[in-house]
Amino acid sequence: MSAWEKLTALPREIVLGLVLIAMILPTLKPLGLPLMVGTMAKDWYDTVDALPSGSVVLFDIGFGSGGYPSLGPATIAALHQMFEKDLKIILMATALEGSMMYPLIMNKVKPEENYGAVYGEDYVFLGYIAGGQTAMAGVLGDLHAIVSTEYTGKPIDQIPLLKGVEGAEDISLVAYITTSGDTSEGWVYQAYSAYGKDVVGGMLSMMTTSMKPYYDSGQLKGLLDGVKGAADMEFLTRHPGDAIKSSDVLSFSQTLVLIFIIVGNISYWGVKTSEKEGR
Repeated sequence: MSAWEKLTALPREIVLGLVLIAMILPTLKPLGLPLMVGTMAKDWYDTVDALPSGSVVLFDIGFGSGGYPSLGPATIAALHQMFEKDLKIILMATALEGSMMYPLIMNKVKPEENYGAVYGEDYVFLGYIAGGQTAMAGVLGDLHAIVSTEYTGKPIDQIPLLKGVEGAEDISLVAYITTSGDTSEGWVYQAYSAYGKDVVGGMLSMMTTSMKPYYDSGQLKGLLDGVKGAADMEFLTRHPGDAIKSSDVLSFSQTLVLIFIIVGNISYWGVKTSEKEGR
């Protein structure tokens, strides 16, 4: 059997084994392979980067456990950037499970340990606020009228960060990451349309087609598109996480498959050429 024939007869077990290794290695240690960062994610990053230190950001955790694998990494990367910029972050949840996602996210960000942030002074979590767009309008219209206590039950009048924040006029940017189309559009209506505030949004990939027109028209300053957007943010913020791992797995394994296809085609034509020469 010629070398070309051996290549075409490469055992399936070897091929699948190499693909499996290509999937496992980036999972154990992210390789940080170069990404072609999307414009939408870059615009989110640039919008936040342009904010002066001390600017107030309202950040909505609009997803639960089902959305965490796709949207959790984006939220973590986005918060890393905001804490590094020394922004004042008011977090809230329009999703019922958002209050359960908050500690998972903060355990990854570690704002006190990594950035010296102080809860109540540099950031605060208001917890779940029911009502959809009614809640959004209330927070932007008169925060102290709609929210009496923060997540742990402490009166917001006793939170230093919130003493100077009454509503939209004191907020520089509204950011949200959600699995809900109503929430995604709601923040555009309530923050941009009603108050002219800059808004950046993150969502599941399947929602991007319906929300991209808002980005194209300038109503959304930036947009994070599912796992791809999360990987872009992790790359831009230099905080590789689960999204970069997923991207590395896809890049590494698909590159290997492409190599197999190329080798397979070359060996096929090599065998054909050898057969013709042997006649």
